[in-house]
Amino acid sequence: MKFSETLALSLTVASIATIIAVEFASSEIRPILLSIDFVVTIALILDFVSRCREHGGKYLLTNSYEIFAYIPAIVLFYFVPTHLAAFFRSLRILRIIALGIKLMREMRAKSARLLSYAMLLLFITILLGSISFYIAEGEVRNLSFFDCVYWAVVTITTVGYGDIVPETPLGKIISMVVVLLGVSIVSLFTASILSAVMGEEERGLKEEIEKLIKKHEKKIMDEEEKKLLTELKKLIKS
Repeated sequence: MKFSETLALSLTVASIATIIAVEFASSEIRPILLSIDFVVTIALILDFVSRCREHGGKYLLTNSYEIFAYIPAIVLFYFVPTHLAAFFRSLRILRIIALGIKLMREMRAKSARLLSYAMLLLFITILLGSISFYIAEGEVRNLSFFDCVYWAVVTITTVGYGDIVPETPLGKIISMVVVLLGVSIVSLFTASILSAVMGEEERGLKEEIEKLIKKHEKKIMDEEEKKLLTELKKLIKS
């Protein structure tokens, strides 16, 4: 992994961690966290501009959702008109989602196995789903953060007991997104298991074919048969 990629990944994780901390921080600690978030956000913006310059307008177009990730938390907390409080709360959730997508895309490129990516996706979805639901429904329903984590796990697994349901429009949108992600994650787990099983069968078949080739190589063959065996070896190795 390149240093720039490692740095971008670390900054994304740091930004998500800071947002979570800001949500629960006391009034004395919050200004410090907001300052840290501001510095991290500037670094992320510089990284984004650098990537846009390197890859051109196509990168900007396909990654335009990241713009929400670069709204400093200090803007979303201190420069909020009262009548726009709900709108800015939505922006905070959009920023969390944008950072989460950015993190998942970067991790997917680094993950060697589909199952490890699915596990990572599950963890990130539970974390970001819990935070988003807490921001949208916590005050309205008087829910604790643990209640929101419980809701996220139940919703992602599509069990849906119905003891905690969203009441706000924003909460309902978050619920729909989490349910869709839950279905996708289950599909990923299924695909990874099937891939592992098929991989074992494929390896076993290749071993059997290689044994047959070695067996026939010992026999007297004409040039045409030798040529066919050579081509078969190439196919097995490819």
